[in-house]
Amino acid sequence: MSVNLQSVVISKTSDGQWLAHHVPSGRKVNGASMEAAQAAMRNELGINDEGSFDEPITSTRFEGLAQAIALFLEGPISKSLSVHSGFARLDDFRTGVAHVRLGGGCKGCPSSQVTLFDGVQNQLRSRFGDEVIVDVVHSLN
Repeated sequence: MSVNLQSVVISKTSDGQWLAHHVPSGRKVNGASMEAAQAAMRNELGINDEGSFDEPITSTRFEGLAQAIALFLEGPISKSLSVHSGFARLDDFRTGVAHVRLGGGCKGCPSSQVTLFDGVQNQLRSRFGDEVIVDVVHSLN
């Protein structure tokens, strides 16, 4: 999935620098040119030159139900999070508890807890059922 710098506002400051501001997370970086500010923000969010996240997918580590959950996080969930230059990964799944890591623009975002519990958890439960997804834990790996 190619990731654009969505939700990023780039403007020229009074001292001639360029400021890239990722609005949802509040992260800001500067550059000597607009291109440099964009590159600095891609680096800040973990987006490589090809437009993908440097963060590897995790679904290959799992089998069965855990792999299906990981693929759902890497696919539809990450696609919806890409609106804010974010993604989701499964770090662990045991006895109904999914350990989910949010990254990119979601990492460190003040709204990430709400995103995880009101968005990701609800979508996982809708897809896999309340008896399968008992809880979602914010993984910090």
